[in-house]
Amino acid sequence: MEAVGFPGVPTDVARAVFERWPTVGASWPEIVSTELADICRRYSAKPASQAMPARYGFVVEAHTDAGPLIMRASPDPNGAFQAGVAMRLAELGVAPRIHEVFQGEAGTWTVMERVTPGTTLAELPLSVESLPALGALLRPLVGQPAPLPGMPTLCGWLRRRLDEGDHLSDLAPGRTPAPQAQRTEALSILAELEGESADGLCHGDASTRNILAGPSGLLVIDPRGVSGDIAYDVAVIALKARTHVPLPNGESVLADSVGVARDRTAAWFMVADAARV
Repeated sequence: MEAVGFPGVPTDVARAVFERWPTVGASWPEIVSTELADICRRYSAKPASQAMPARYGFVVEAHTDAGPLIMRASPDPNGAFQAGVAMRLAELGVAPRIHEVFQGEAGTWTVMERVTPGTTLAELPLSVESLPALGALLRPLVGQPAPLPGMPTLCGWLRRRLDEGDHLSDLAPGRTPAPQAQRTEALSILAELEGESADGLCHGDASTRNILAGPSGLLVIDPRGVSGDIAYDVAVIALKARTHVPLPNGESVLADSVGVARDRTAAWFMVADAARV
């Protein structure tokens, strides 16, 4: 039974979680609600009446005397790696402050500060003039090691997506699987990139909806939890921004601003596009 007065897991989220991780179990929404109630008591927090939009996890805003918090439960088996990346990004000042990370029956819980106003990059006006701010956001990641040992790799995740091809279940909105020839070329490029790259700190899912306007600039949220190459993040931002507004030479200008190689960023752009991230 869900905790009285606390928001439940939205039906579409519960369905998506069951489809992606069948072993999670039908009681997951009830466990989430019970654990949320315990967390809110610990923080003297009052949660919002409804959960925030999410695909594969439960996210709710809660209000405290010290300010708003975000409480997030992820049943993803790699949730601990995602939290580890989020904590490192917070330490570098490019992500919200993390108050607590712990493992519960519902998976990995993360309690973090709420970004206000929290407008996503997808909702902000984009232009070439926006790129320096994006460069400043990503620059602290350059040269940083992966935050945890044994992390899944970005290259491994992308290879699986390219191999799945026509059977991908989580395509980017409005996209269809890439043709086989494009995927084959991308796999060849990926092999070269993997051989040249020491896996380090990266966000791994730097879409325009995972970049928020904060009180003193831009911040990133919801990292993928993989080790990889910051040039990939640059490429993904350029790829996603292209769907909102044309940015002539956007990936090259952004690569220069971050301090990563243009040719490497262009190669990652081709891989990300074929993988339909």
